Amino acid sequence: MRCRVTSTRKTNPMNLANLRVRTRLFAGFGLLCAFLIVVVVLGTAMLGRIKSGTDVIVNNYMPKIEASNAVLTEVNNVSIALRNMMLNADPADRKAQAADVDKARANIAATFEKLAPTIVSEEGKALLRQSQEYNARFVAAQDVLLRHIGAGEIEQASNYLVKEYRPMLAEYRKVMNGQIDMQKGLGAKAAQEADATYDNTLRLMLALSAVILVLAAVIAWRITASITTPVARALAIAETVAAGDLTSRIEVTSKDELGLLLAALKKMNDSLLATVSTVRSGTELIASASSQVAAGSMDLSSRTEEQASALEETASSMEELTSTVRQNADNARQANVLAGVASSVAERGGAMVKQVVGTMDAINEASKRIGDIIGVID
Repeated sequence: MRCRVTSTRKTNPMNLANLRVRTRLFAGFGLLCAFLIVVVVLGTAMLGRIKSGTDVIVNNYMPKIEASNAVLTEVNNVSIALRNMMLNADPADRKAQAADVDKARANIAATFEKLAPTIVSEEGKALLRQSQEYNARFVAAQDVLLRHIGAGEIEQASNYLVKEYRPMLAEYRKVMNGQIDMQKGLGAKAAQEADATYDNTLRLMLALSAVILVLAAVIAWRITASITTPVARALAIAETVAAGDLTSRIEVTSKDELGLLLAALKKMNDSLLATVSTVRSGTELIASASSQVAAGSMDLSSRTEEQASALEETASSMEELTSTVRQNADNARQANVLAGVASSVAERGGAMVKQVVGTMDAINEASKRIGDIIGVID
């Protein structure tokens, strides 16, 4: 059964088949690389936001919390030193405790000085001013206690400690804890924003990955179809040609390598068709000549039969002629023998004739003599 391969598609300038296979592959992989670059850029931007939030937590909020805790630690150190001075009347020990108080004051002042430039929010600045005010009151209260202790007024110092110093210390700690809580809240908010950014980045990456996978599948399908479809057409054409069907109508619809392949197959098919047509015409001429040769052969056969019959008659005549020739040869041999005998007889007859002639000559001479005698007698 013959199959016919046809194509009715028209060449479209924007058709993917008009691009070289190499160009299609480069374009497909280039598009995927562009998508990957977009994903990487977006991912990098999102990671930058996450890093920025983390940096704010690590480099901004955590140092402020540590600074506030350091202030509270120094406040506690001052309170412990003042308590020790009230409990221990040793001058050397009191001097050492007083040095600890001075050191703690210096550390607190340095911490506030370092902390002030890092606070930018109005709420933070207000808390910082409040903390500094409480610290100034705290230092003044320390001076009152130190004067009572220095004067040996331990009871007055104890009363001041209980009625004035502790309530003020509690308020101071409350303000510093408020500063810490604010920084923790800001850090927690930054952490939530970082988590939200991470979640959004993850969802965006997953969505973009899904889109890229779909696009990659579509691109792969389109490129594969643009390659395998012409190859299948070329294979079908080759199979029809191999089956002996040269009636396929091949239309080249692309300008790529596969289009060149189809063009070559079309040229091959047309050449084979022309060759077959030429061979068919020659075969028809040969068939006609063969018919004529067959007719001539039949006529020649008839004539050959006639010639054979004539040859048979000739052969028969030749046999008769041969028999006659043989008889003639025998007769000739007999005639030759007889001729020999006749020749011998003739020779003998000739001799006898010669003798007779001689005798007749003698008789003639005798007759002449007799005539002469008779004449004489007459």
